Amino acid sequence: MRSTLLLAAIAPALIAAAPGVSPKITSLRISGSGCPNDSGSVKASTGVLGDSASFTFSQLSGDTTDNCEIHVQSAGGSQGWQVAVQAVSYSGDLILKPGTQLDAFTQIFWSDKAADTSTLTGHITCAGPEIRDSFTLRQSTNEPKFSKCTGDDGNPGILNVNFRPVISGNDGSYNVKSAKWDLVWRKC
Repeated sequence: MRSTLLLAAIAPALIAAAPGVSPKITSLRISGSGCPNDSGSVKASTGVLGDSASFTFSQLSGDTTDNCEIHVQSAGGSQGWQVAVQAVSYSGDLILKPGTQLDAFTQIFWSDKAADTSTLTGHITCAGPEIRDSFTLRQSTNEPKFSKCTGDDGNPGILNVNFRPVISGNDGSYNVKSAKWDLVWRKC
């Protein structure tokens, strides 16, 4: 019987619901060793930036480390709103021998404010016996980094989310299959 590992942090209450019209994703680009440019290895499961956005991965797996950065442009949303990523969750399959750990690092920033970056962390540790199971790892922040204010075009800017799983210790591997971003909105 399979069980699911879950690491969760309590996220603060949402600031506001999504605007009347959520911006549509107009461009999805990827980069990094876990999702090389033009590989088509990341797909958006949702076509808008609403209360959440979801993605699937087809080659973000390994036994040491990789990174996968998703660059999202969107337009057509309601004017006068800002959006931020408040929490992320990753799901997939995990093998960890005793004394091994999966560390996860997520960096979130908007291209026009690249120095204003959120870094989220989390980990799953195997003290024994071996972990060979599906997992969900959730990370959140109390200080989300908001986009610029959407103008007439409803474009909040280019959102960049870089995820890096790292195996440390004796022996292990990961196969990350999906990600979900929980978004928060506020009037500006």
